[in-house]
Amino acid sequence: MVRPAAVALIVAATLAMIPLASPVMAATCTAAQIAAGTCSVNGGTTGGGVDLWGDSTWGGSGGSSGDSSDGPDECPVVVNGQCVGTSPPKGGSGPTSVSDLESFRPRTPVQFGEPSGWSVRRIPTNFWTTAMAHTVSGELLGNPADVRFTPVLFRRYFGDGDRKTIALKGESWRSMGQSPWTRTPTSHVYESEGRYRVRLLVWYSAAYRFGSQDWVPLNGEVAVWANEIELTVLSADLVLVDRTCAGTAPGCPNDSD
Repeated sequence: MVRPAAVALIVAATLAMIPLASPVMAATCTAAQIAAGTCSVNGGTTGGGVDLWGDSTWGGSGGSSGDSSDGPDECPVVVNGQCVGTSPPKGGSGPTSVSDLESFRPRTPVQFGEPSGWSVRRIPTNFWTTAMAHTVSGELLGNPADVRFTPVLFRRYFGDGDRKTIALKGESWRSMGQSPWTRTPTSHVYESEGRYRVRLLVWYSAAYRFGSQDWVPLNGEVAVWANEIELTVLSADLVLVDRTCAGTAPGCPNDSD
């Protein structure tokens, strides 16, 4: 299985074709083959995703088809030394081998701000994201392959020169049971009026599972940008009222401010 957007193409030289009496189908990589060392699967994190690669080798004498000729083992596209898409295996008396590579990317996280699209200077604006653990599935060497991404760190650029890195994804005021305009672990106070662009970078840890095998954690993390938020910050003026100002109302004095 090939995903063109996730692959940097390195085109290999075209090999001379020797007709096969009957084609050999690519073998799947079973638990027994992995244990016997005839099939290996591994993976690694890239800047924005995870690559899984596998190699499967099995006996000669025509392979599974009984073909007596030794045909070519073509791989038109190679990335990181691995064939992208299962290569046609060899027949004949030599060993039959297949290499495969599949790339996985986490889903794009979505961030929110409240109030939506606007705020008031010197009063907290709250931000949060729906990023959560999820699994992306594909196929490698004929078997299902899964990569599980888990968010572990969030860095938000508020657009005014400040940024905050935190291990919490944040929540809305309502879900936390807080009154609007109050501080949260992921809120920010803008000191000046203006238009700001808020960006969020989410780091994910990754683990892969091949077929029915156990999850295997990978070293490194994957960083993915969320959507951007355009925010207009306004000013507010104090006015005289004919009653006591409630401490939780917008614009009223608050001991935490």
